[in-house]
Amino acid sequence: MDKNPFVLGANLQGGEKLVSYPFDTARPLQETPDHAIFRWLAISYASAHLTMSETFRGGCHTQDMTNAMGIVQGAKWHPRAGSMNDFSYLHTNCLELSIYLGCDKFPHESELQQEWENNKESLLTFMEQVHRGIKGLVTDQQGEPIANATIVVGGINHNIRTGRPAVGITASRPAASSTTLGPPNATSCCRAPTGSASGRSWP
Repeated sequence: MDKNPFVLGANLQGGEKLVSYPFDTARPLQETPDHAIFRWLAISYASAHLTMSETFRGGCHTQDMTNAMGIVQGAKWHPRAGSMNDFSYLHTNCLELSIYLGCDKFPHESELQQEWENNKESLLTFMEQVHRGIKGLVTDQQGEPIANATIVVGGINHNIRTGRPAVGITASRPAASSTTLGPPNATSCCRAPTGSASGRSWP
């Protein structure tokens, strides 16, 4: 993940039917700086699932913990330390969620087609979210790519970095008023409009 800076990820599990997002570790400040985008990503999956948001039926094994939305913050549902979701968020550029595909952890072969239909559109919708936010190349004044450059999105206290050696960036972040781009170890460099990098705009 150091050489290939993934920006969106999911681990697929069973035994429940919901989407869980960071933080998973119980801590005084449970919400991540990217709480809004994590909720958006979780909702994008749950709302496209054929039955995940039908929480009036109750949870798979216990009461509904998702407030009738099919999504829940990990620390409020099943707190645990050292999860992949938390690690990815704290130490990489990747926003990762846990997706629980259905109540049956080991569905029978005869049920697999229906499980696929339940989750197919959700998986496609979730993958499409990678195209949201800022994407492009961070370059210097000579047009050379800058590896390990810091990207600061205004209003979000969680910086990301361009990759090594690949320097393309895709930041799954909501629209912000400003974005600051800087070389390694620099406090600031330059500002770019929302949806662009190094002054070059993308649609």
